[in-house]
Amino acid sequence: MQRVLMIGNDSSVKGGITSIITQMLNFNWEKKNIEMTFIPSYKGGNAIFKSLYFMYAFAKIIGISLLSKPNIIHMHMSYRGSFSRKYVLNKWFRLLNIPVIIHLHGSEFKKWYDSVSVKKQNQIRLLLRESDSTIVLGEKWKKIIKEIEPNCKTVVVENSIVVPEYTIKWNSKMCRFLFMGVLIKRKGVHDLVEAVKNIAEQYPEKKFIFEIAGAGDEEISLKELIEEYNLQSYFEFTGWVVGEKKEECYRRSNVMILPSYNEGLPISILEAISYGMPVIATDVGDISSAVRDGENGYLFQPGDVSALTSAILKINDKDKYVKFSRCSKDLAITKFNDGNFFDRILNLYQKGSKE
Repeated sequence: MQRVLMIGNDSSVKGGITSIITQMLNFNWEKKNIEMTFIPSYKGGNAIFKSLYFMYAFAKIIGISLLSKPNIIHMHMSYRGSFSRKYVLNKWFRLLNIPVIIHLHGSEFKKWYDSVSVKKQNQIRLLLRESDSTIVLGEKWKKIIKEIEPNCKTVVVENSIVVPEYTIKWNSKMCRFLFMGVLIKRKGVHDLVEAVKNIAEQYPEKKFIFEIAGAGDEEISLKELIEEYNLQSYFEFTGWVVGEKKEECYRRSNVMILPSYNEGLPISILEAISYGMPVIATDVGDISSAVRDGENGYLFQPGDVSALTSAILKINDKDKYVKFSRCSKDLAITKFNDGNFFDRILNLYQKGSKE
């Protein structure tokens, strides 16, 4: 039986990486003759707590590495502290000659890379060069990583979802838009508030609901802005949702909306199209692989509030909605089903253990 040690963040950490790790941990690896072990190396808290948590995780990793040497290491990585932790771990695994797969998620990785010192950039390139494979979420990210380190062995493995049987239906009474994610500046939710302000001023007869399913540092300022513009009747704040509550959010919504400034390939968009939901999103990262402009939604440039306003108004059309919904569902089934994802991961494990 092949032994795989997977390393990533604790399940309490909010975001897409946790969703992918959870999906992988729920997979029946034994059927594929794989013994999967997971050790979280990061959990939220102050700097001292995070350092102690990593030291404890590192001790566990050393023990497992020596007592039952894994055939493959699968490390989920974003940027900043996540890179530093994986850089240290990679040095250890290289001493033991264990193949390492880096699974790169960070939507702001390139921006962060450009901002750090030359010494840190050299370390980043070294890690990318030394990894036996680096998983990226799409072709655009593959190009970015190849520009940083041409000798990086990149492999595109797009995020995936389990496609439900249920499909969202057109709501003739009121269109409900859903934002789902962490409420931080780069998610662009303030731009959404500005777009809704435009609609309220120019088309007061149009009634929409915008559900904000998330939590984060920007929540208070968002609520203050909404109150300043007197838009309380347009917005509902649900908080961070998981499991059945998340499913309920999708089922009562009609359109996914994500005005982010940086992304990889968001799980929220893939989950939305799996329900047959049209999507309005910014054309960043590899979102265009899941949202095809004019086919299952609309793409616009980050910060373009006018284009976002227009997209919200355009998508509120029954014939267009039905067409977009069908395309979303088909795309989820053919391109982003979890079977394709796990086939690619298994191929990497088999390839890595043979080399």
